[in-house]
Formats: sequence, C-alpha cells, structure tokens
Amino acid sequence: MMVQLKYTISLDQITTLAYNILKFATLKLQTQFIKTMEAERYVLANFKMNKNLFEVKKWAEEFLALLYKGKKLKLKVGCAPTFIYIKALKEMVIGTDLLVGAQNMYFEEKGAFTGEVSPNQLKDISVDFVIIGHSERRNIFGENDELISKKFLSALKHNILPILCIGETKEEREKGKTEEVLIRQISILSKVRDEMKDKKVVIAYEPVWAIGTGIPATKDKIKEAVELIKTEASKFIKNFSVLYGGSIDEKVAEEIKDICDGGLVGTASLDPHKFYKIAQNFDI
Repeated sequence: MMVQLKYTISLDQITTLAYNILKFATLKLQTQFIKTMEAERYVLANFKMNKNLFEVKKWAEEFLALLYKGKKLKLKVGCAPTFIYIKALKEMVIGTDLLVGAQNMYFEEKGAFTGEVSPNQLKDISVDFVIIGHSERRNIFGENDELISKKFLSALKHNILPILCIGETKEEREKGKTEEVLIRQISILSKVRDEMKDKKVVIAYEPVWAIGTGIPATKDKIKEAVELIKTEASKFIKNFSVLYGGSIDEKVAEEIKDICDGGLVGTASLDPHKFYKIAQNFDI
C-alpha cells in the first residue's frame, strides 16, 4: 500500500505537468519558427543607372546559365534594373528563380507626381521587391525619414517586399553617432500596423562611407551594426532578414556570410559571374 501511495499523482499535478509539457512544446515551436524566419537569405543586384536593354538581357542570359549550371542555391536571388527595363527582364525570367525588383517607388497610388512610379504600377508588372531609402536617394535626392517611412509602409500595404536601406555617413560614424542613426532609421518599423507585422521585411545595412568606394567596413563593424539592427527590429516586427550592402565583392561575402542574411550588391552585380560567385559565398 505504501508503495502505491508513493506514486499516486493528484489531478492538480497531472494538470500542471500537462501545462508544462504544452508550454515547452509551444516554446520549441516558436523557436523553430523564429529560426526559420531568420534563415531566409537574399542576394540582390542593384544596377542603379547602368546598362541598356541589350546589356540587361545579356546579363540575365549569362547569370541564369550560371544559376542552373551549378549546384542549386538555397537563398533567393534578385535583380533591380532601371524602371524601363523591369518588364523586359521580368518576361525573360518567367519560370526561373530570379526575383525582379525596382530601385524606388512613390507612396501614392496615383496623381500629379511627375516622374514617379506608383506601387500599383509596379504590381502591374509583377515586381517582387522594391528598394526603399537607398543612401543615394537620401543624399542626392534629399529623401528624409518621413518620406521613406511612407514609401516603406506603402510597399507593405501593396504586398511588395520592401528592402529598407539604412546606414550612417562617414561624418556620423566619426562623431560616434552610428548607433543613434541606425536606431532612428529603424524606428520606421514602429509604424507597421498589427495586421502587417507578420509580413516579410528585408533591411539592408549600408554604411554610406563604404558604398561605391571599394572600401568595405570591417567584419567587426558590420557584426556590431547587424546585431544592433536585429535587436531593434525585433521590437517591432517578427519576419525580417538583414543584408549588408557596401562595396561587396566575393571576398567580403565570404568573410561576413555568417554575420548577415545576404547582401545588396551594387557595382559587383553588373558582372554576372562576380554576382553569381557572391551569391554562392552567401549560400550557407
């Protein structure tokens, strides 16, 4: 009898045990879900104001040949040509894994905005992603955080994957303001409405002083910035990836592949062979 009483479990104990098992299982599933979201990787080409139609098509032919000749890449690869070549490139890559994006867009759906392109117009030609707030848009064309915020939210609303670019200038870094600048730029995410918090967002860290200079940031500086971005972004959204952009080449991609979730590639992407090698190096 004493032995039987020793192993008797009350209903309350059973309930508590079941609750703890369910709690553990739920936590494990949440952890796996978060890891799955973080694992989504991208390598995106930004052609900027380069290449004519013939060159864009030639690039696509050569890159796709490389893409399907070797080992299948696990990450997502995309290209953003100038506006007037998006449709032609999109038609060329139908049935392939190459995403096609835009380098910019306006936040309004229509109206008297000469020279601008709306999210509806981008959707009309099946654009997969759009670059928002690139440093050249900020510094050359005077786009501020308020305008970039409106563009970012408009892209989410219209189900276009936003590639939100953030980064400090050389002057800001020298004054020790890198963290302050990144947190301010990331705060755009705080405006994402509850119903859109599960939508995918890609953040591209671009130290402005490294873009187009051939002088990439050091691995330690990139790691420090990416960790800050991930910490801050996780306060507002659930599903995001963090890329690096700033004089990326094959060597840089190899060095930082375990730090970030891919890259936004400028100059080096103009050569399909270099771009493919960068994609390979990020594919882990």
